[in-house]
Amino acid sequence: MNFLDRFRYRYDNLRELDTKISLDKKSLNYNNPILKSLLSTSVKVTPEIFPKIDNCIQSVFKNLELKNNFNFFVTANHNQTQASCAMMPESDSAEIIITSRMIELLNINELSYVLGHEISHHYYQHNIYPSPNQAKSKMELLKLLHLSRASEISADRAGFLGSGDIENSLKAMLKIASGLGDKHLTFNFSSYLDQLRELKQIKGDQNQMYSTHPSFLNRMQALVWFSMSHEYHEYFETNKKGVYDLKTVDQKINESIKKVIGNELDISTKEIFSNALMWCSLKIFIADNKFTKKEQKIFEKNFGEKNTASILSLLKISKPKSIDGKINNALSEAANLLMADREKLFNELQKIKFVAESDKKLVQSELSMLKKKLKI
Repeated sequence: MNFLDRFRYRYDNLRELDTKISLDKKSLNYNNPILKSLLSTSVKVTPEIFPKIDNCIQSVFKNLELKNNFNFFVTANHNQTQASCAMMPESDSAEIIITSRMIELLNINELSYVLGHEISHHYYQHNIYPSPNQAKSKMELLKLLHLSRASEISADRAGFLGSGDIENSLKAMLKIASGLGDKHLTFNFSSYLDQLRELKQIKGDQNQMYSTHPSFLNRMQALVWFSMSHEYHEYFETNKKGVYDLKTVDQKINESIKKVIGNELDISTKEIFSNALMWCSLKIFIADNKFTKKEQKIFEKNFGEKNTASILSLLKISKPKSIDGKINNALSEAANLLMADREKLFNELQKIKFVAESDKKLVQSELSMLKKKLKI
């Protein structure tokens, strides 16, 4: 295991989604159309043609403790500051393309951050993540965008670790965001934090909710917090203790991003979670086709008098099939929640078995069914 696994952003995790995709890396024999195109349209980085860039590449791989199975290309584009990692699914190799504008804008130390960032997209196999364009519902879209933004935080950390310097990494971010070089910029990180605070004070930018990347301000702040973690200083033996543990850093980053993009995912999650908890709790209580007075009181305590009255009325006038339909609809929506929320929901449902008056075997059977339908 490479140290990049240890420092991966905790929300950059395919397990959060309901997916069977494997993250195992495999060598595949394929006819690479991307490589063919690049060899005919771009200039491959070699020690003879681009000695400084080649040295930079070797240094990044050394810092990241990874083997260089990549091809690097410079493509003529003086308008866009871009770099990208093109790879076939689960391949051991990849092509990294850097625009000429990127090369001109960044110095060689800043470029190392970009290279580390792109190399890690391959290492983490971010290319096999489902595209937000494939989303079939709003909740799924929000989840996939959340995952995409999380992958960028992981890649930023790798860029920093590949460059070995926090200031060069932050400068690279700022130059890419502004499109301006050293001639026009004075690097003062606290000033950019002022801009982030201003953005949060005006309740952020809701359009960022539908962005695949966090704001560059969030990303800069996230990198600084990461560089202040106990784990970072301990692993690299910096003789400093750090300020936060990595779990706290990740939580702070997540909350900071939400303050910029809004809490739409949290709001939608809360509504689906609460609805599923109510209907699934009912499912457990009526496992024996009875809803006792004691169970009704517990239900009312948890879900309110109004909801309890509605449920009792529904049980009187509706057929069992109709009740099951409402429960299944709530479960179907809940199955689209992030894994952490599904596990939290199931943990709450498990508490019901201790207060339900149904036969314990019936209750356990219902819980097993609910767990399966929640895809845990």
